[in-house]
Amino acid sequence: MIQIRQEFTSDPTHLAELRGAVRECCRRAWSTGPRDEVVDRIVLAVQEAAANILIHAYRRIPGRPIRLEANANDEQVKLILTHDGADFDPSAVPLPSFDGSRSGGFGVYLINQCMDEVYYIHGDVGQRGIRLTKFRATGMKGTTMNLLVEMFGDLAVVTVNAEQLEVSNADEVRAGMDPVIRDCRKVVMDLNRVDFVDSRGCGVILSCLKHLAEKGGDLKLCRVTPPVRTVFDLIRLQKMCDITETREEAMKAFAS
Repeated sequence: MIQIRQEFTSDPTHLAELRGAVRECCRRAWSTGPRDEVVDRIVLAVQEAAANILIHAYRRIPGRPIRLEANANDEQVKLILTHDGADFDPSAVPLPSFDGSRSGGFGVYLINQCMDEVYYIHGDVGQRGIRLTKFRATGMKGTTMNLLVEMFGDLAVVTVNAEQLEVSNADEVRAGMDPVIRDCRKVVMDLNRVDFVDSRGCGVILSCLKHLAEKGGDLKLCRVTPPVRTVFDLIRLQKMCDITETREEAMKAFAS
């Protein structure tokens, strides 16, 4: 087991030191050479996460702390970056455009493409940040771009980053939910970007609800678009799980 705890600053020129520490951690844990494409992807994800902290959490103010906690073994590398800046809302980041019409959104996209599990951590000052996990066995696979996971204490809010939840991506979304259900008993699914759902998509939601209930947990849905709500009404999904207008209402429903 390789463990690293190190503090860096929000100066852009210091990000090279952060990348170097992550690469060395991976090299020692996995006995890789100086160039390894999987390690390159891990380093890229850390760079994008740190850049988001620098730009969005600290508003480009230099000299602020970025803390790295790394734990690595033969099977996986787990990295946690925390900071003292403003909270970052990844669900507000639009999906990237690949036709050149918009330049934003690629940071969050690249992080998900490079890592197997990506959790954005919300909390008090000093506890905000991101947790990244890469399993050696998955190699180049990365996570599904269809899910964005945010942690609020022991509660997970999962935004489905797709316009459809149907036969073409249902299995991928269900697989992406597995680690969330493994780690959490309280889950909110945010469907504000989904404008079409079919029976396979409904099956994903019901499967998640079933597995959470088996471990004493629950699933709540929020920000459901009108066409999707029509489908949910037809199958009477509201009788099986709470459907709220806002994230805040769904999260408060767990507290009550």
